[in-house]
This record gives sequence, C-alpha cells and structure tokens, in this order.
Amino acid sequence: MKNKKNVSIISLIITFAFLAYIIFCFKPLKTELQLTPEWTVELESIDKIQSETNEQPVLVQTAVPELNVLPFKLGQNIGYFTHDGKISLLKNFDYKATISKKYFSTFSQNSSEIQIFDTNGQPVVNFSEGGFPYLSQDNILILLPGGSGFEAKSPEGLTLLREEHPAPITALNSHEYFTIAGYADGILTVFDENFKELFTLQPGGSDIEAVLGANISSKGNFIASVSGQNKQRFVLYKTEDNHSKVIFHKTLNNSVVNQTIVTFSKDESTVFYNDSTGLGIIDCNTFKDKHIRIRGKVLDIQESPVSNSFFVLSKERHNRTNTYTLSIIEAKSHKTGEFSFTADCAFILTDENSLFIGKDNKISKMTISKE
Repeated sequence: MKNKKNVSIISLIITFAFLAYIIFCFKPLKTELQLTPEWTVELESIDKIQSETNEQPVLVQTAVPELNVLPFKLGQNIGYFTHDGKISLLKNFDYKATISKKYFSTFSQNSSEIQIFDTNGQPVVNFSEGGFPYLSQDNILILLPGGSGFEAKSPEGLTLLREEHPAPITALNSHEYFTIAGYADGILTVFDENFKELFTLQPGGSDIEAVLGANISSKGNFIASVSGQNKQRFVLYKTEDNHSKVIFHKTLNNSVVNQTIVTFSKDESTVFYNDSTGLGIIDCNTFKDKHIRIRGKVLDIQESPVSNSFFVLSKERHNRTNTYTLSIIEAKSHKTGEFSFTADCAFILTDENSLFIGKDNKISKMTISKE
C-alpha cells in the first residue's frame, strides 16, 4: 500500500509539473505575412476579340465608368482595371505613354501635340506646343523640349507654372500637394500644390553634383535626395517655417550612375532610396540607417498598411532575359521574403490590403494579410 501511495504522489507531482511547464513556457505561434491569390486576367484575350472583329487595337472599354479603377502599364499596353478583375480600358501605343490614376497620354518622339485622356478614354485637354507629358495623380506636367524645364497645366489647358532652368531635369516627382524637380547642375526646387516655389536647395558635396533622385514627403515635412558622382550623397532635410535644414546625410559606398528611386512612407516616418546593391532605409526621427541587399535594379516600391509592409520590384537582365524579383519588407526595416520570375515586362501596385502584379499580358491580384 505504501508503495502504491508513493507512486500516486509522484505521478501527481509529475502531472502538475508538466502542466506548469506548459503554462509558463507557452508562446503563441508567430504570425506571418500572407499573399493569397484572388484572380488573374489576361490582356491577350482582349487583343483576340479586337482582331476577330477587325477593330483597331486602340481603346477597349468593358467596365462601368463610375467604378474605382487602377492604372497599369505593361510593355506597349496601358489602361485601367478594377478590384474585381475587369479591364475597364486598354490602349496599345507605339512609342511612349504616361498614366496616373486620373489621366493618361500616349506620344511619339516628334509629337506636335499632346492629348490628355481620362480613365474612360475621353479627351480632357489638348496641347499644341512641343514637349513630353508627365502625369502623376491629379497633376499634368509637360516637359519642355530639350528637357531643361516643365510647365504645370490645368485640366482646362491653363498654364499654372513655367519652370525653366539652365541644366536638364534629372529627377522629377509630383504629389497631391507638392512637386519637386532636380537638375543636372545639382539644384533642387520644390513647389506647393498651387505650383508656387517653396525651396531651392543644393545638396552638393560631390565632384559631379547632378541630382539622380529626389522626393518630398506627403505633408512636406521632409525632403530627400541622392546626388552626385565620386562621393555620391544621400541627404535628408527637415522643413520648418518655410525653411529647410539638413538633418542627416551620408556618403554612399555603392553609387549609381542613372536615375534612382527616393520615396517616403505615407506617415513620413521612413525614407527609402536605392543604390547599386540594394535598398537604403532611414528612420526620419532617429536617423537609424539600414541597408538591405536587393537583386538587380529597383524599379518600384509600393506600401501596404498590413504590418507596415513594403513591396520592392527589381530587375536583372542576363543573356537577353529579364528576371524580376519581388522583395517583401516588413516593419519598414527587414526583408522577410522574396520570389523571382522571368518576363519581358512587369509592374506592381498596392491598394490597401491588395497587391497587384503585372507580368507580360497578365495582371494578378493577391490579398495581403497577417496570419
């Protein structure tokens, strides 16, 4: 009896110890960013419909005009699509095209006039002077012949600003409230939503001071640029009371020789830039500096509110083959995954918790979640 009693006590102690271990050592499973495929639509099927009906491959409209549409550009095709996978407009172009969420335009190398269309393919305004269009959100800009300036236009055809400069434009970004232009002589000029000049800056510090990339944050509190050769520099400015001051700068070890991407997070807390080996990430408040290696040249950076995630599309070309890589950045600081694919052309676009990937003649939607 005594032995049985001892065995029962020992078993009870072991059971309690095991339960206590489970309680104190329990940790919930880590959640991960998930990309769930929703749909894929092919542009080729639309082209086939056109050829079978002997129609010219110019405009195709299949969706309701009032639907919220997103822009795309794939190879020699541009247009708009909806969240549920309808191609609302498709246009084929021969030379070049520019598109925003509100307007699009196609043009040739020697265009004598520039026509701007809305998302339904209806003409908005026509400009008879020379130059090349640049469309961003609601803004219509016309790059002047020779590339040393631009005009800001209204949808009614009025000239809101004519900016001329001795040196060619080498960087240009236009947002809802701000426009920033960088030039080959190292000058940066910033304008407000009414195209009134706010700042003229000169990052400097390099033997050749050309601005290769520049941007201003959504509320205008920060300005950043990559400029120069031989001691290429990244410079971050803080704007206060109609003045700007340098709050962070660094010399880049891996400089680029062509135009580069500079972009801010929507909340202005982080700025991204790319060099020849990857992605630089700067915290605008603490100035913490990180670098993430990215395969190939960075083409685009798109943001999603899910897990403060960013998606980076880059491209490598070997033996006439393009390899695109999509890198996933979480918490605005570290790469958590990537995948690659071959294609002639590609794009990415985010809208809230959706990621859209274009590849040659296909557009796919993926839902972004944290599970």
